[in-house]
Amino acid sequence: MRLVLDYGGVLADHVDEREYAHLLGVSPDRDPYPGWLAYYLFRTGFLDTEAQYVDLLSTLTGATEADCREYVERTWLDPAFPAERVELLTELATQHSLVLLGNMVKPWVESVLRDHGVRDCFDALLVSSELERPKPHPRGYVRSMEGTNETVVMVSDEFNEDLLMAQCLGMTTVWVENEDDEEPYRRPDYTIEDFTVLPAVLDRIRRSN
Repeated sequence: MRLVLDYGGVLADHVDEREYAHLLGVSPDRDPYPGWLAYYLFRTGFLDTEAQYVDLLSTLTGATEADCREYVERTWLDPAFPAERVELLTELATQHSLVLLGNMVKPWVESVLRDHGVRDCFDALLVSSELERPKPHPRGYVRSMEGTNETVVMVSDEFNEDLLMAQCLGMTTVWVENEDDEEPYRRPDYTIEDFTVLPAVLDRIRRSN
């Protein structure tokens, strides 16, 4: 079975960028928020390197390069990544092909996965900064299904933004319920409360095929 896993909200839990707005010398209530603008351009491929991101963030806020780099360390490079998720990924990688599909910046994703010892669990990292198309654009979904005749299962905490396209393309969808009271446009194939209970669902999917 091939498992296509979302990154933020399923594997890693990032803080709200605005909690560290003081490092940039800006108000967290500033709209548009400069940290989000710089991040959006980086994650969608308009910026190619972290150096370009830092330079833009510094230009938008007037913060020093050092402060901008500390901002990156505190936000995008230091998410919560619970030990039970690390253990589960290690277990899943021995039984399935794992692909990460995320709206994120690839070097940051790789750094976090390496820090937690799970980079080698993934056969591919399909990240919007390289794809130059964020979800729900079909480019990443199509690539995640290439080269396999196995059942492809996608797991995400966002149904309308992530899983709806996966369902339209024939993937089996597993929705990790979030705290945002999202109302799915369609019914997910499976719904779970937490990523760590995924093996039971995968067993049900295996038995149904």
